[in-house]
Amino acid sequence: MKPEYEYGDILIKRVANGWLVVQGSEHDEDRVQIFVYEDKENPNYIAESLYNLLCDQFECYMQSKRTPGIKMSFSHQSIEDEAKDES
Repeated sequence: MKPEYEYGDILIKRVANGWLVVQGSEHDEDRVQIFVYEDKENPNYIAESLYNLLCDQFECYMQSKRTPGIKMSFSHQSIEDEAKDES
């Protein structure tokens, strides 16, 4: 059985070296678009690549200068480390 994806459908899957996104094509209902968000070499690689995926794939829901929406951030530091830096 082959999965069917319509425009607006999105599948997010964790793979060995990052995240894979499959979504229905806007222009051709029989095609899908595939995006890969690779992990980078750093201690928090999974969270960073997921953050990049969410910002890219769900950009239309993010807060902008004149539009309310979701506001996210990513940090290479823990909350404790950030608090120490502010002191």
